[in-house]
Amino acid sequence: MMMRSAVLLLVCASAAGMQLKVDPTNSCKATGNGTMFDISKAMKYPVVANGPKYQYTFSPCDPIPCSGDPNNKEIAICQAADFPRSCGNADQALWFLIDYYPSWTWKVLYPNGMNWRASWVTFRVNETAERTEFKALGEEPYEIYNFEVTGRCLGQPNPPADCH
Repeated sequence: MMMRSAVLLLVCASAAGMQLKVDPTNSCKATGNGTMFDISKAMKYPVVANGPKYQYTFSPCDPIPCSGDPNNKEIAICQAADFPRSCGNADQALWFLIDYYPSWTWKVLYPNGMNWRASWVTFRVNETAERTEFKALGEEPYEIYNFEVTGRCLGQPNPPADCH
């Protein structure tokens, strides 16, 4: 049984990619092998997306209030439902580099939302994108929310010269 657990852990860790180290003073920055990722200027936060059922507000750099959550602090993603629910905290974010060729892709997990909610936000660099987009993809599995950010200038290493 112990061998199965170790193999499962190894498979789960490798499927997530290389973990990046989050800056302890800024949850919008992370590094890996000397490479810096900085999502603070990827969009003008907070940003809102409509999902299949609910509306979500995302603000990873300046956490937002989400009045339905009794903890109501360090919230990166808030769900507007019958009452607001935290879907993940910024101060406990975990970053993973998924790919760098042909274009940068990384994921950020925002855990410890209300009643075990958590959110995955996938950042995908698209060199031909005209604007940055934030999309709510849905809830799968239960109480795990999935989002995607696509654009040219997402805070990836060595961005195009016109990225600010």
